[in-house]
Amino acid sequence: MAALRDSLIRLRLLFDYPPPAVAGCRMCWLLVDLNACRVVADLEGLIRDKFEFSRGSILSLFVEDCYLPHTESILVVRDNDSVRCARILTQPRLELLLI
Repeated sequence: MAALRDSLIRLRLLFDYPPPAVAGCRMCWLLVDLNACRVVADLEGLIRDKFEFSRGSILSLFVEDCYLPHTESILVVRDNDSVRCARILTQPRLELLLI
């Protein structure tokens, strides 16, 4: 049990805009298993799935207003950190509009 507890961290998520899964809320807690996430991109995927963002959604994560690169080790995030989640809106590709 102690090994499991050591691999878990609790993060406070602060969304710029409410996610689809909890449309009326911009803040929530998330329990993250560090054994399931190796890099920040894994955490982005977990947030994307849990909060029902579309597969094409691009999320950028920030701690203390500092960007967390996708390839950075998950160990950069610590227990009880506040993580801001910004969804990057992308422009539709022109060639898709021409079809």
